[in-house]
Amino acid sequence: MTPTTAGRPLARRWVTACVVAETIGMTASAAAARGATGLDGAGVAHAAGLGFLLVVAGGLVEGSALGALQAGALGSRLGPRGRRAWFTVTLVLAGLGWAAGSAPATLSGDDSAGSSPPLAAILAGAAGIGLVTGALLGAAQAWVLARRAARPAARPGRWVLGSALGWTAAMTVIFAGATTAGAGWPWPAVVALGGVTGALAGLSLGVVTAPFLVRMYGTRQDQGPDPESPRAMGTASGAA
Repeated sequence: MTPTTAGRPLARRWVTACVVAETIGMTASAAAARGATGLDGAGVAHAAGLGFLLVVAGGLVEGSALGALQAGALGSRLGPRGRRAWFTVTLVLAGLGWAAGSAPATLSGDDSAGSSPPLAAILAGAAGIGLVTGALLGAAQAWVLARRAARPAARPGRWVLGSALGWTAAMTVIFAGATTAGAGWPWPAVVALGGVTGALAGLSLGVVTAPFLVRMYGTRQDQGPDPESPRAMGTASGAA
């Protein structure tokens, strides 16, 4: 299979979508996490419940941005029904999954006893989380590519591996950034670090997964003519 010239623009759009989405998502998540810990420190009534809602909201922003921008990058390959399905599964698995995973650490408060695990253990755990959640998200997205896309992908099952590898890299970057900010960091600095971390995580995710996407959609025999292209319309007219 020889990649066509359509493969490179698709890869660029995909990487850009991942970078922008994770920048938005991690900025929101960082703000939500700091807001949740601030509520607890200020002695606000029902701080734990309100903090949990903040963390969930941050995760939903991340999942929404990722689902919408990735679906937009795939464009006519998914079609309207496919874009809706992609957005839904990404929102649920990426957004709520991130919120559920980060809420316990966020709401447990600062560890002043110095008992935090070493950085290597944190990053190894992050890689494991990314591998598992990436595979689950990849399986759901592969179902969309196979069953809901206007132009079904060639061998969509390979996307499970691509997503698992991509999220292993991205989650490692995210946790590395999350362990950098100390309790004394001002809120703007924490939010800015979240944005930078998200951009780097999105870049990692996009660069690792783009080749898998191009293999499914960036070759002539895989993608075929666009259903709305002049070539496809001419073929349909000739058949009529």
